[in-house]
Amino acid sequence: MELRLIEAVLPKEKKEDIQNLLSKETVVDFWREEIFENKVIFKILVDATLSEELINKLSRKFSKDERFRIVSIDVKTTVPLSEETSKTKHIRVSIPELYNAIVSSIEINYIFITMIILSTIIAAFGLYKNSGTIIIGAMVIAPLLAPNIAVSFATVLGDIELEKKGVMAFLIGCIIALLLSMALGFFLHIDVNNFEIKSRIAVNYPDLIIAFASGIAGTLAFTTGQMMGLVGVMVAISLLPPLVNTGLLVSNGFLLYATGSFLLFLANFASLNLAGVLTFLFQGVKPRKWWEEKKAKEHRIKAIILWMILIVILIFAIFAEKKILVKKRLFQESNIYYLKK
Repeated sequence: MELRLIEAVLPKEKKEDIQNLLSKETVVDFWREEIFENKVIFKILVDATLSEELINKLSRKFSKDERFRIVSIDVKTTVPLSEETSKTKHIRVSIPELYNAIVSSIEINYIFITMIILSTIIAAFGLYKNSGTIIIGAMVIAPLLAPNIAVSFATVLGDIELEKKGVMAFLIGCIIALLLSMALGFFLHIDVNNFEIKSRIAVNYPDLIIAFASGIAGTLAFTTGQMMGLVGVMVAISLLPPLVNTGLLVSNGFLLYATGSFLLFLANFASLNLAGVLTFLFQGVKPRKWWEEKKAKEHRIKAIILWMILIVILIFAIFAEKKILVKKRLFQESNIYYLKK
């Protein structure tokens, strides 16, 4: 099983209190070390799925003391090995760990912007050259999945500030990708019959299901700390390619096709976020305090309704766009027929 080492720093006079608390908890092992300035540090080895509950109990009991601090560390291995399995309902890492990972992944810095620029260039040339392999490479390095997970996570917790940061990172990434792809489109004269471009100019209903299922898989991988699973999700969830496709089509004058490509992007975006919110709820992610939970619940309900309304609107838009494309194709075929006559 996956383990965490929780280090709790306390004043010496609190050591009996924490020993009493730990004696009632399910931990693999714990020990203490004396440190300077009348402080004591307790090192607690615990199942990763139980770490959040233990951190919450320690925080409730000792957080009023300004000398109190908790540090959570991943444990790669320990000897002797622990073979006990957790009986907890939700298999995931603690909320503080999730929060720190999310906050660090949505920082808008030169690395984030550089990755957006590089992935956009790669995706544009992949579409131009009709190369699925190149496009997959762009999907893997594009940092657009993290902001969406941040928005879903913040929605469940009712954390408005984190939600704003996630939305801002996503919007900045999308604006850079769209403007850059439009600029590249003036130099790359694309063929709309190209398979990689043509497959992204219309949304099919299975695309919604794929995005929703991928959103669930991505959120599960994130909450359980299995980051390698996110690579497959980045490939499955097509956020960047349809956005880049939109920019290229606009620059080349294919506005109707660009609309279809942008609808695909929006469909993936909405399905991903709805799946993320529902999966975080299933995984038991919620605020620690009951009054925060009440506020977060109201925010969650509004967000879920919003995503569902957006998906319904997109379904109707997809239907309308398909009818327009069919009419356009019939018109073109009839013109070709009369020209041949």
